[in-house]
Amino acid sequence: MAKKAVFSGSLDFLGLPDLLQFLGTNGSTGVLRLTNPFSHETGLVSLKKGKPVNASNGSLDGLEALYSLFGWTTGEFKFSRERIRGKKSIHKSQMEIILDGLRMLDEGVIKKIGPDSLKKRKPGLLDSDLELPLITKPIPNYFLVVGEDQFQDGETIIEDGTFGNWIYIVLDGTAEMSKNTKRGPVKILNAGSGTFVGNISSAMKQGFRRIVTMTASGNVRLGVLDQQSLHDEYSSLSTEFRGVLLSLDNRFREVTERLSEMPTKSFKSTNFFNDGHVVAKKSTMIEKAFVITRGNALMLRDMEKGHLPLAKLNKGDFFGQIPFLDIGHEPHSSSIFLSKNLKTVALDLDTLQSEYDQISDTLRGIIEFSVYSISIATLAVCDRYPRKRT
Repeated sequence: MAKKAVFSGSLDFLGLPDLLQFLGTNGSTGVLRLTNPFSHETGLVSLKKGKPVNASNGSLDGLEALYSLFGWTTGEFKFSRERIRGKKSIHKSQMEIILDGLRMLDEGVIKKIGPDSLKKRKPGLLDSDLELPLITKPIPNYFLVVGEDQFQDGETIIEDGTFGNWIYIVLDGTAEMSKNTKRGPVKILNAGSGTFVGNISSAMKQGFRRIVTMTASGNVRLGVLDQQSLHDEYSSLSTEFRGVLLSLDNRFREVTERLSEMPTKSFKSTNFFNDGHVVAKKSTMIEKAFVITRGNALMLRDMEKGHLPLAKLNKGDFFGQIPFLDIGHEPHSSSIFLSKNLKTVALDLDTLQSEYDQISDTLRGIIEFSVYSISIATLAVCDRYPRKRT
């Protein structure tokens, strides 16, 4: 029986990067079919719960095929809900795929398939003026906004290292995220409408240091979220779920600290290692996640010329694969080095997923934006990795 398309349109209006973000936000499962008048092939992208798991384009398949479809600047798309069969061949996170695809397209690595006269701005997450990823989301539960603040172009909204326990949602305009370093701010991404200003730990009543700086890029209108409602929901979560969220903040803090260190000539990847760490077997982590109860773990990105340090995980932090946290780290893009005195407790992933499915759209949006931020900050660290092994 033919599959009925539930979503269709023109690639000239909505490009593949936008489509991947939209389908990811909605957790869609099915097949995205792309046609291009300049190609004899039909491009296919299979998604499970919004995540690309396989793709094909003529003789190409998997990630190579998916990247090639970023070059389709014209044509039509149709998405149909279908059951996805077959082995998963794409393991990168959604955001990592989008950013890498746009970068390769911009660098000419991916061939454009379309009319030569098409010179319009590429659709998707890339802001061609600032060359920073621009993240936008639907605005959830406006009733949680208890006030509004306005910021003018260049004004600081929150400052890296200062204390604060409130969270904003961007209603109009764009806020630029950056990390302070000795050489000046390192830009990470642009937060558009529907995204959030403030880290997850801000949902707790006690103050936490801000991890990054957010600056108004043009005029920005922000909604102040009801702190008490967020705190009440946070307090109602299980101990395990709260621990995962705080560990997520710690990852973001650790990765952005690497941004602070990376531009300096004194950075050496070997400084990150402690004696006695051994690499974890990836096969033990594919479908599991653990909380550290003693010792620590080092997370390192697998690079062509060695391992790039990303984060040190301590007591209370998790490592492994949690289905709703597609960070683009372990087990497929990073290795975990474990201390010899490490002790862990396995997380109940089914219970965590069930709890995640029941949280408010607002808290889910904050978590999703945190995941995007970690993924993009990780790619920023990789871009600054010294060319020669140190």
